[in-house]
Amino acid sequence: MRTWKNSRPKTLRKVVYALTEIGLNKNIVAHEERGWKQASEVKEYQYGIGVLMEFPIKNKEVTA
Repeated sequence: MRTWKNSRPKTLRKVVYALTEIGLNKNIVAHEERGWKQASEVKEYQYGIGVLMEFPIKNKEVTA
């Protein structure tokens, strides 16, 4: 039996943030080295700036 969950695989998502652009760029590079992909543009987040990142699942393409 096929359910709606089978057609929607789970994707890991997290917000990477920092107080400065330099710190954010370091965090983004560190995450990309571990396989994370940037999934949104840089936006204000709490007291600094942040970006949404996703960990791609097999056979699924992450579009920025």
